[in-house]
Amino acid sequence: MQAEIIAVGTEILMGQITNTNGAYMAKQLTALGIDSYHQQVVGDNGPRLEEAIKLAESRSNLVILIGGLGPTPDDLTKQTLAAHLNRKLVEDPDAMAKLQARVKQQQRPMTPNNQLQAMYPEGADILVNRVGLAVGAWIVNGQHTYVLLPGPPKEFVPMVDHELLPRLAKWSGHAEVMVSRVLRFFGIGESQLVTDLDDLIANQTDPTIATYIKDHEVTVRVTASGATEKDADAKLEPMVGAIMDRDGQYF
Repeated sequence: MQAEIIAVGTEILMGQITNTNGAYMAKQLTALGIDSYHQQVVGDNGPRLEEAIKLAESRSNLVILIGGLGPTPDDLTKQTLAAHLNRKLVEDPDAMAKLQARVKQQQRPMTPNNQLQAMYPEGADILVNRVGLAVGAWIVNGQHTYVLLPGPPKEFVPMVDHELLPRLAKWSGHAEVMVSRVLRFFGIGESQLVTDLDDLIANQTDPTIATYIKDHEVTVRVTASGATEKDADAKLEPMVGAIMDRDGQYF
């Protein structure tokens, strides 16, 4: 059981933005005991993206694609994967209704590129976007499973936490219940916060700690597992308390 992450976006490839999504996803895979030996970054180019998908298929059975689901012409991930798998794109009625309501509210026309946000490869399971408009997808095709996730962190993280992780837990045979707590800190840099929590991070097993930057805040996600939600919560609370004891003034 092996996963590979493909981050899609020319701005990542050119160093204009940092691939925080790839790091976040890798931490979640590690917490679930899913091996991930490779990550790729590819620009907004269909043929090169398909090459990256083929390479991932040659050495991994779970391929996670992040980014390129939006409405602009260079958002090609969904279309490229669908064509690679010889599947057509179909509409998710709930996502389309949400999209139509947003377009009406903003008093702008519905364009074909906008409509693509509510479409997914036929036969896939929908991963609901709780923040934005572009749906994600979980696709099983032969010996491989593919995941489509949005690029903006504010959409990516909730989709991973609420939609993807429960599926990955089942897929990996990790039958325990997982519970997460998200802590947001202001006025402290990620490097300083990580330094403050160095021993907690170094010795983490269960619960696990993941940090990432979002806008002007540093977010810490603490995740624990247990036979029941109550058991997981019981593991979670001491770690949350230890973090707050050290940096609670920035919470």
